[in-house]
Amino acid sequence: MKSCHRAFTLVELLTVIAIIAILAALLLPVLAHAKATALRIQCTNNEKQLVTASFVYATDNRDKMPGNGRQTPPAVTTNKFWIQGAMVNPSDNTNTAYLFNANYALYADLIPSQKTYLCPADRNTVKIGAVTYPRIRSYEMNAYVGWSGAWDYRLDTNYKLFRKQGDFASVSMTEGTFVFIDVQPDSICWPFFGVMMATTYSNYFFNFPSSAHNRGAVVAYADSHVEWHQWTDGRTIAAKSTSYHSHHELSTANADLGWLRERTTVPDKSPNGSGNANGGGDKRGQGVAGYQYFEPND
Repeated sequence: MKSCHRAFTLVELLTVIAIIAILAALLLPVLAHAKATALRIQCTNNEKQLVTASFVYATDNRDKMPGNGRQTPPAVTTNKFWIQGAMVNPSDNTNTAYLFNANYALYADLIPSQKTYLCPADRNTVKIGAVTYPRIRSYEMNAYVGWSGAWDYRLDTNYKLFRKQGDFASVSMTEGTFVFIDVQPDSICWPFFGVMMATTYSNYFFNFPSSAHNRGAVVAYADSHVEWHQWTDGRTIAAKSTSYHSHHELSTANADLGWLRERTTVPDKSPNGSGNANGGGDKRGQGVAGYQYFEPND
């Protein structure tokens, strides 16, 4: 008895292959979008934990926000920050003691997980010389939140410092005050994220925000909500610099800089305020009430 089975013709095979290719072309962007969304959700969860930890710390420490700032090398037991380290120093890129040793980090007991400090969309390694190491941190805290110790002369002094949790309610900021942000991996350095507030330097990036989440960054606010924001200027997204750790990158008329300033702080010229009417801008070696100055190498 003869078999009734018939082989596919070449035309039929090519038709099936074409259909599969079309379906793949339709599905791949959907899968890529789903993956990107999942990474953004995880980053959002990370920053939610970070900002929640800051208020847990404040509750346990008479409303004082966790310390923030810069010092090198980090002091042991004295003047602790939420975390320590500066990525301009090669060894700090891999020193997890600055995250998890309570002699350095106020968050050591609050955030014991390495994953919480690393945005899943960030590069997962850093190369120092010829050696590749795991990356340890993607986030920075608003420089005007919790600042302790020597002030960086490149940042402006006539603006409100939020040293206590209650300070956020003492000013009117329609868009809210950001506390944490994920940072462009070449630009991340100290525990703080700097924003140039004074008009003289308003066209400069101190740090570049991340754009790893569909050309945007995840931002955590003082009211504990966390949101994703997409940047509008290609220069923010490209984040190009010949010297990231000079922290002085010109970007004229960049609307994203205005967006950051609106959510960083507000002028504070009151006699008993944290700022000073004569502050602001590049004031090398000049003392301003309420701010100690530090001449950085970075």
